[in-house]
This record gives sequence, C-alpha cells and structure tokens, in this order.
Amino acid sequence: MRISDSTRYTTLLKYVTRMNEQLTDLQTKLGTGNNINTPSDDPVVFAANVQYNAELSTLDQYNSNLQGLSTLVSIYDTCFTGISSQLNTIEDLAYDFASMDISLQEAATDQIEAAIEQLVTIANTTNGSTYIFGGQQADSAPFRLNSDYSVTYTVDATAEDVTEIYVDKSQSAEYGISGRSAFYSTSKIVYGDVDNTYTGDAYSNTDNFVYVIETGTNDTINVDGTDLTLSSGVYTGAGLAKEIQDTLGSDYTVAFDSSTRKFVISNNTGSDVDFNWSASNAANTLGFDNVDTILASGNNLESDLDTGRKSFLVEITNGGTTTGATGRATYRYSTDGGTTWSSDITVSTGGADTTAGDITIDSSNNTFVITDGTGQHTIELDQNTYTGSELAVEIQDELGTDYTVSYNAETRKFSITNNTGGVVTFNWSNANSTAAGVLGYENVDSVARNGTSDTGDYDAGMFIDGSGVATVENSGIKLAFSTNTTDTLTAGDTFQVEDLSVFKLLTNLKNAFETGNTTWVSKNVRYLEDAQDLVTKSAAVVAFQGTQATTLADNNATRTANIEILQTDLVGADTTELGVQLNVLLNTYQALLSTMSKVLSINILDYLN
Repeated sequence: MRISDSTRYTTLLKYVTRMNEQLTDLQTKLGTGNNINTPSDDPVVFAANVQYNAELSTLDQYNSNLQGLSTLVSIYDTCFTGISSQLNTIEDLAYDFASMDISLQEAATDQIEAAIEQLVTIANTTNGSTYIFGGQQADSAPFRLNSDYSVTYTVDATAEDVTEIYVDKSQSAEYGISGRSAFYSTSKIVYGDVDNTYTGDAYSNTDNFVYVIETGTNDTINVDGTDLTLSSGVYTGAGLAKEIQDTLGSDYTVAFDSSTRKFVISNNTGSDVDFNWSASNAANTLGFDNVDTILASGNNLESDLDTGRKSFLVEITNGGTTTGATGRATYRYSTDGGTTWSSDITVSTGGADTTAGDITIDSSNNTFVITDGTGQHTIELDQNTYTGSELAVEIQDELGTDYTVSYNAETRKFSITNNTGGVVTFNWSNANSTAAGVLGYENVDSVARNGTSDTGDYDAGMFIDGSGVATVENSGIKLAFSTNTTDTLTAGDTFQVEDLSVFKLLTNLKNAFETGNTTWVSKNVRYLEDAQDLVTKSAAVVAFQGTQATTLADNNATRTANIEILQTDLVGADTTELGVQLNVLLNTYQALLSTMSKVLSINILDYLN
C-alpha cells in the first residue's frame, strides 16, 4: 500500500512534537535536579516533595529567628557588662563616702549622675529599630530620664513581657529580657527619703509577700457561669497556684512563675472553657483584667498583670519616738501612690522595745497548733499587748516546761526549743494557727526533734496596716523601726516598701551624696549588691537563651540535612545519566528535523512538476 506524503509529514510532526516535549522534560529535570517536577510526573511523590519543601521553608524561618536571637543575646551581654561596670563604680564611691570631703562628695555626685545617664542609654539600647528592653512596646524608648535624675519606666503594665518567637515546630517562648525584669527585682526593699530627719533603721519582711484569700472578698473564679470558691487562707504564689488547681479540678494545670509573679492556667478538659473574670472577685488578686476569656483546650491563660507589684508609701503623721508607752510617732500608708491614705497607726518595733509592748494578741491571732507524741494540741495565748520578751514568756507558759521560748530583739524573731524528748511538729499551716503571722512564722509546718529549735521565718510584730494577721490589705508585709531613744521620727518623714528598682536606688544614692547624708548612703549601699545580683541573674537568663539558641540551630541544621537527603532520594535525578539521554535525544531530534525537511522539499518539487 502506498503511503501518502501527507501521512509521512503528519507522522514525522507527531514524533518531532513528542521529542520536543521529552527534550523540555529532560532540560527541566537537569535544571531542577529533580525527576519529579509536576503533579503529572507522579502525584504521590510530588505531594510528598511539596511537604518536604514546606518543612524546609519552616526550618529556614526558625533558623532566621534563631540567628536573630543569637545577635540579640550578644547585644544583651554587652548591655549587662556595662550595667555591672557602672554599679561597681557607684559601689566603690559609696564605700568611700565617709572619707570624702565636700568637694569629693560633689565630684562623686557628678559621677553618679553620669552613671545614671549612661544606664538610661543602655536601657534604651536598640537592635535595628527595636528597643530591646521595651517588651511588647518595643517601638519607643522604655526609659525616660527626668531633670531630677529620677527615671520613669514608660512601658504599660500589660505590655512589659517580651514578645514570643517560634524557634521550633512545637516551641515558642519569650526570648530576651524586658526592662521590668532587667531593672526591677521581684524582691521588695525599704526606701527612705534622704530628707528624713530620722536616722535610725527601718525594717520590713520584704521577702514574705503573700497572697491572702478572704471569704467573700476575693475567693471566687467564675468558670462557664459557675462560681468556684477558693479556700480562705494565706498562700505563697506556688501555694495559691495549687489551691486554684485543686478548685478547678484535675483537668487543669496551674503554675506560678516567680520571675514574673504571674499565674498560668492550662486547659486540659478537651473543650473550650469560658473564664468570666468580670464575674470573679479573685480576678485582681490573680492578675487578670476584668475581661472574659474563652480558653481553648490545650491552651494556656496567663495573668495580664504582675500580681506582686503592690507597694506601700508610708508617711509619718505625728512625730515622736519609736519606743515607750506614750509619745510614739504615728504613720499612715497608701497603696496607690498617695491618692488615698489609711487612718493613723502607731509605729511598731516588732516587739523589740523593752519599755512598752507593741505586739497585740487578741481573738484573731491567739492560737497555734502543735503535734507531739500524745496527739495534736491547740495552744491558746492570753489576749494582751506584749513586748517580744513578754510574749516569749507567755508562749512558754502555755507550752509548758518541756519547751524553751526566746525572743531576739536584734532580729525581732522568736525561737521555740523542743525539750520534750520526742519529735514535735509545729502546724503553722493549720487554719487554727492564727498566731503564725504575728509571731513571724510562714504558713508551713516545721518539725523539731528533741533539742532543736523552730525559729521565726521573719520579723515578729504587727503588720503594716496595724493588723495582727496577714490580710488582703497588708499582703503579709510589716514595717518596724529601731529602738534607739535618739532615733525620733518627724512628721513628713516618708518611707516606701516596694520592689527594688535599680534606677530609684541610684537616684536615692545620688540625693544622699548631694545632701551629705551619711545615714542614707550606708542604708542604700547594701542594696547595691542586690542590684548586682539582679544583673547577674538577667545575664544568666540571656546566656541560657543563647546556649539554647545554639542547640536548637544545630538541631535544625541536622533536620534540614536529613530532609534534603530524603528529598534527594525521593525526587533527585542522576544528572550524568540525564545528560547522556539529552545528547541522544538531541541527535535523534536533529535527524528527525532533517528527515522532515527532506519530505517537505519532495512535496514542493512534486507540486512544481
């Protein structure tokens, strides 16, 4: 059968088209290095390769975040080195203050002012356009230097935490240090104004801030429309977290972060839960805004605010002595910076005054519980006003001759020695141990073997609001004064019990140098070590973050390499073999084109003939 020229042409064209497609496919494979480049090549393998590419892209973003974190850690390290250096300089000046004449004091004041200026500059350090101590308000300077060398922290309380970044598929966390964490401690100290005439000591149990839950005041959390009631009592942050978890039930996990003083509630119920903070009277105590929150299962809910930020501004209202039955000074206090004030309260020495008692035992704080070999017993103290030594005698009388009780006026602490011949547990956590706070014991049981003592955890005496027990109002904080008869208080003298602030400490120290106030230089210098400890702690946190970033980056590099190996095995092409195939195909393609050209030439000649 004769094959027509048109059929030959059509057949050749089909082969040329097919070879052109094959050439394009080979060139694509050589260009990408992959055998699979489109879904039509192999839908299953193509989909798997898309997933690998997505994972590689995500890992690349994580690595970018980690590289940024490494840079940030280096900047922080430089900052903390500078802060520590400035604090060392100021500490040296403070220790030399007593030997300085007026001109040297003036020069030292200038140095402290320069140090404060330098520290504000460090505190406003940027990484690009981001203020590294700005927390979630990192687009503006977090610290402002005022004309009197006081420093204002400008970040809103709800924006103090640093921003979370993702460093792994299942790991996002807050990296860096906020200005609040770097320059403010969660430990409180007692400040006194350098203009005070009082030259004695002021004492406070600043490490014993507690959370007090009172029935009907701050004891309810409304969850899904139902009020859940917390047990009344005195708690540490961790203790209150446990109480919250016990109240919510086993489908929740509750923790307390002591570095931020915030509570974290985890929902493990398997469904969404509505925390109605607007209907919860415990919201403020737990640091939550009065805004209802729907918490999805598997998610966490963190306090909006630092729950331990409370401070006390104290002002002497009537001048006088700190001791004696008559003529004692009085003070008032404010927890809102001086907007509202308490009524007048007589100053206390925590029982250290030997001439007149200032520890009041009444029906609210006159019992404590012990457990010995014969069982549990409630010890009831006579209601009266005592000196520390007198109250020690009363405690021993009620306990009996098998105990020895003493009071140390220097430390303002009681000590109870067990001479029973057996083991005794002091059940300070028992609800009936109402005297624990006024005696200076934390709400934690302690065990005393025969011949050993249980010594108070903090200062004995009345709390800052004049109460004999820890309350929501006083948060377990006390304020006492020294017993020297020459240490008189003058109306208008002011004191503050608040979180240690590096800048406020230095401003006070600067003012003390400026006025030549030896008393307040010596009082403030002891806090410089606390400030250095704060810097050391922050530097350690950042160093750990740097180490963690390096480890995660190494892990990500390993994961990236492994995925690339899997990807190569899945879709990778043998480029050498593809090159050989391409050369063969090109030769064949050229031959086809030549044949096709001849066919076209014959057709034209036939037409002409």
